[in-house]
Amino acid sequence: MFEFINYLKFIATLLITNSHFGDIWPVSAMASGGLLGNILFFAVSGFLLFNIKDSFPKWFLKRFLRVYPAMAAFTLFAVVLGEYPLNDFSQAVKLFVYPTNYIFLVWLVVCYIAFYIMSYLDKRNGKFLETSLISVLVIWLLAYVLLYDKTAYSIDNVYEPFILFLYFESMLVGALFRKHKDRYGKFSGVKVFLTVFCIVAYFGSKIAFSRYDFLLKYQIVNQIIILIALVAVFDLFMSLEALFKKMPKVLKVCVRYVSNITLQIYIVQFIIIAHFKKLAFPLNLAVVTLLILVVASILYYIEFYIRKITLRKANIKEKT
Repeated sequence: MFEFINYLKFIATLLITNSHFGDIWPVSAMASGGLLGNILFFAVSGFLLFNIKDSFPKWFLKRFLRVYPAMAAFTLFAVVLGEYPLNDFSQAVKLFVYPTNYIFLVWLVVCYIAFYIMSYLDKRNGKFLETSLISVLVIWLLAYVLLYDKTAYSIDNVYEPFILFLYFESMLVGALFRKHKDRYGKFSGVKVFLTVFCIVAYFGSKIAFSRYDFLLKYQIVNQIIILIALVAVFDLFMSLEALFKKMPKVLKVCVRYVSNITLQIYIVQFIIIAHFKKLAFPLNLAVVTLLILVVASILYYIEFYIRKITLRKANIKEKT
């Protein structure tokens, strides 16, 4: 596996988790970066899943089992504890089907379906991914101009389906980096500068669009900037692959472990944060972080055995 991918997943996990620490940090503004973490994860998914060899049912079952059992198991556990109310069938649908309490995972599954189609067609037409990237961008911009409500700043609302354009485009970016991986790899100071510049520009534009009403009709620019920042970050990390491979073994093991339980960390953190956020800082930060890692690890192994048993019964090898 590419070593830089583990570091990207590690950073994505930190950013996503940190964005939910508004009640943990002494200054709530420190809890930011969640959307950047989200699209990093989608790009990593696109990179890793590019070479699809299975039929759709087998491939999708593998992807689904990576996501759903952990979410469903922890949701059921939370219901038993009384954390999530479950009084009727409609609430059960909301908790276990849509939108759930983990909308990020719902959008991930949706993007999986579209991604398989794009990858399949790219095998028949070697330029289909490139065409798809441009086509999705055009449809995205047209949808914004013609349909999007621009009366308030909501462009980065992850609960709105409009965010799927950004997520899927990020997935395609990751796939294209994998497809053309031999064209990248040379580190330079320019890449560092561009990455920092794009990230600063993203957060700066986010502040501007959220504060000044006269800019609201242009808020789509914020998502274009973060997409460019994603490309810069991915390109930079690919160029650092040799450096990551030389990192101390202890660091690589820790980074790889956290990257393996990324989804579980996302699933368990909300309830843990809610229960321990009132502790004094930095005790709350230490307790919440430790508990998230412990509970996420337990959930990971539960999900692992569920997936293993299910795939064995379906006679499917879990290699891709």
